Amino acid sequence: MKAISRLMMAGAVVALAGCSSLPGANLGGTFTAENYLGETISGSDFDSSLAREYQALATRSATKDVNWMDATAYVSKSEAAASGSAPAWTPEELGVSAPPGLYEDVVATVAANKAARPAECAKAQAMWDQYLESMTDYSGVCINTDDAKAMLDEALAACKGAAPGDYVVYFGFDRYDLTDAGSEVIDQVVGALKSYTAPLVSVVGHTDTVGSLSYNQTLSERRANTVRNAILSRGAAEGVTTGTITTAGRSWTEPAVDTGPNVREARNRRATIAISQ
Repeated sequence: MKAISRLMMAGAVVALAGCSSLPGANLGGTFTAENYLGETISGSDFDSSLAREYQALATRSATKDVNWMDATAYVSKSEAAASGSAPAWTPEELGVSAPPGLYEDVVATVAANKAARPAECAKAQAMWDQYLESMTDYSGVCINTDDAKAMLDEALAACKGAAPGDYVVYFGFDRYDLTDAGSEVIDQVVGALKSYTAPLVSVVGHTDTVGSLSYNQTLSERRANTVRNAILSRGAAEGVTTGTITTAGRSWTEPAVDTGPNVREARNRRATIAISQ
């Protein structure tokens, strides 16, 4: 192990005011953590995907937060996931208060969908743990709670997936760029267009209820245009006839999930895609 890494770990151990220690964090693990972060975790099942997600969180703790103690907690979870046993942390374990029912929703959503969408649901569980981490005593130094919640919301929406037969692209909070999951949906749409000779494609953008109607109208239109451009680009690359693509924005007027004003709801930050002949 490099000398600089040992110094970084020693500094993190001495200055624990950076981030609070997480369950499973241990001093001895700091001397093997760096090697583990460089390991390749193969496999596409839920357990392997979860192990990679926790490995990524360990890397974030070690390299961005410079907190090798917390990194060891995520390394422990990664190793446990690889062995098939790494349940999500509970709010009680970290001594924090989460919104009522959210923990139960996360656990139930992951359990119901992990067979169909292992990578997406592994991400959702890992983002839940990161969200709890953000609410610990020294969370302001690690990751912002609002950012962590937005990442959790997006991951949960991807884990839940779209209803059968639907094409839905989800977006991050106040964003209109495609995520990796969104790019996969575009691939599915372009694949479906191969069976049409002159398809009509309708793309409608939507937002959650944070912000004004006019601001979100523009945002919803940008999301629709992002999807349209991605379909055109992918279709051209694969020689697929994309036909006529129309776009529209609905701001927050047609939510997938009814909420009150100023509510971040990942399932409402979307663009829906319909194909007809």
